[in-house]
Amino acid sequence: MTSESIGAKQEKMIEQVAATMALENMPLSRDCYKNLRAMASGEKTREQVTREITTKFKKRMLEDG
Repeated sequence: MTSESIGAKQEKMIEQVAATMALENMPLSRDCYKNLRAMASGEKTREQVTREITTKFKKRMLEDG
């Protein structure tokens, strides 16, 4: 969980996203939940999360060659 807490409304929205994704056979990973909570709490912006994910996958692509 993030260092900042989120409210019941934000938690409900995250649950709705998770349920929708699960219906599409695309369950959320722990990292995804962590990122959603970080954005909901204001700890991170969407741009920060996008940049982190992009960097992570670029690094993985370079390692896999």
